Amino acid sequence: MLRTVLRMTVRAGATEEFRQAWSRTAKLAAAMPGSVAQTLLCDPADPAVHLIMADWADQASLDAFQGSEHRRALSAQLDTFRESADKSVLDVVEYVPGTTRP
Repeated sequence: MLRTVLRMTVRAGATEEFRQAWSRTAKLAAAMPGSVAQTLLCDPADPAVHLIMADWADQASLDAFQGSEHRRALSAQLDTFRESADKSVLDVVEYVPGTTRP
């Protein structure tokens, strides 16, 4: 499994609108083949800073999504909210779920 992590600073005054747009785009991305999960996190010490995490079953699924027009269209919906961003792609070495479900 792979996890993409995008650390994004949302421009001032756009946090709620960004979160709504992310929710819409994440639901569409989650329906793509190979998508395992989409997660949005916020830094409580700096509410402008968000982490967008996406888990993918394998590299082929991630590559297909990243190279797609669908991804470009979804990303374009979030670009207007971006003050800055930095992205990483990481191998999930081990995943141990807890016993409590949200």
